[in-house]
Parts: sequence; structure tokens; C-alpha cells
Amino acid sequence: MAALDDGVSTLKGINSTLSSIYQLLAAIFPRAAGTFTMPAASTLTITQTAIKANSVVLLSPTNAAAGTLMGGAKSLYVSALTVGASFTVATASGGAAAGTETFSYVVLNPT
Repeated sequence: MAALDDGVSTLKGINSTLSSIYQLLAAIFPRAAGTFTMPAASTLTITQTAIKANSVVLLSPTNAAAGTLMGGAKSLYVSALTVGASFTVATASGGAAAGTETFSYVVLNPT
């Protein structure tokens, strides 16, 4: 029984340590997240007040249409950041998206 108690204590300690590491990383790399649907256009501005001059915006396709867009010549990229207001995505080719592509995004703000 003592060995089981020692194991539980060890796991509690590991859990506490991992929680502290997560809190530290969240403080170092503040972030915001959201979703958007790309319209049948070549650019879209997404309102996001967490944008800073050194923000990193990560895009993730969330449906097959978005996956196809990202795998082709029209792949999206972040074309502009407006501090405290928004970011803009654009198709690499300048051609319009189909208008059905959905994405999730995460904004990382290194300190």
C-alpha cells in the first residue's frame, strides 16, 4: 500500500509541475484564437485586437475545401498585421477562393 501511495504522490507532483510549466509558457507566449470563412475573394481582413507588431498568426484549415486551397497555388498567407485591430490573409496567386473554406487561427505574441 505504501508503494501505491508513493506512486500517487509522484503523479500529483508531476501534474503540479506540468501545470506550472503550462502557466509559464502561457505567460511568455500570450495568444488569441478564432475562426473565419474565406469568402469568394483573394483577401480577407479578420478583426483581432490581440495583434501586435511581432505577432505570429498560425492558420489551420478545418474543412476539405480549405485543405485543398492550402495545397494549391492559392494557398493563404498573412499579408498584413494592423496592431490592435486585425490581420489580413491573401491567396498567394491573387485568385479568389471558392468561398467555402473554413479556418481556425491562433495568434502568438512573443514577449
